[in-house]
Amino acid sequence: MIKKIIGSIFFFLFISSANAVEPTVSNDWLKKNINNPNIFILDVRNKIDGGGYEAFKSAHIPGSVHSDYLKAGWRATVKGVVGQFPGTKTLSQLIGGLGIDNTKHIVIVYGGVSSVDFGSAARVYWTFKTIGHEDVSILNGGFKGWSSSGNKVVSGENNISPIKFKTKLNKKYFASFSEVQKAEKAKGSQCLIDARPAAFFSGEKKHGKARVPGRLANARNLQEGTMIDSDSRIKSGAEIKSLFGELKVDDYKGYISYCNTGHWAATVWFALSEMAKIPNVKMYDGGMTHWTYDPKRKVDLG
Repeated sequence: MIKKIIGSIFFFLFISSANAVEPTVSNDWLKKNINNPNIFILDVRNKIDGGGYEAFKSAHIPGSVHSDYLKAGWRATVKGVVGQFPGTKTLSQLIGGLGIDNTKHIVIVYGGVSSVDFGSAARVYWTFKTIGHEDVSILNGGFKGWSSSGNKVVSGENNISPIKFKTKLNKKYFASFSEVQKAEKAKGSQCLIDARPAAFFSGEKKHGKARVPGRLANARNLQEGTMIDSDSRIKSGAEIKSLFGELKVDDYKGYISYCNTGHWAATVWFALSEMAKIPNVKMYDGGMTHWTYDPKRKVDLG
């Protein structure tokens, strides 16, 4: 009897492992699963990759549904600060309106043309995780990787059947402002990771919506562009761990990724948390546009 119970447990663990949702999927995986009714292919192409709904209508992966990352409401302007998390109620309406329910494994498709473009998929991925939906992956290489490999594409409009989607805020991935403040003052056990290019980190450049240039005190720079290879694919967990190791921040118990508006930061969050499996990585979606909104908050330069 005991042997049967142990055998059943091992069988359950094997099945669970086999069915575990990975953070990225390949073209081959998607080809094998494209007709699976539990798979929902979400195309988020937008102005960043030179796409949008017109590009989707011209050519897209069969069965996919389009939602413009920049226009649909995945980010919001809150109290004058751009790029913010729009809230669970808004997201419930947005996602349900696309025909996504809570049983679906969502595969996010980005343009596949640059590291900045990958950020669209990473931010939407982070959003799903933050509202309690764990079954989500990114098609590594995006639409360009799919189409350039000779895989089937079709044309036409969105085919949507709205449905109810339930959300529940998961604070595991969401850095609170108090956590950011503590890390900026070198209090607590979290390290700030600035995902921006070096010119922004040093203060030579600033985002148009940031009040002043600069960075958060005590931050380390891990540029989002270093997380992506020449084919606009996210690098392997081992490669990312190696880059992360160069920061020499192993003594910290947690990490907070930030940028200007939570876009580049999403790529670094995804790389560290999901690919390299580094524990306790969160994202500060407000970034420098939120931090500098208050003139009393200091920034570092140089």
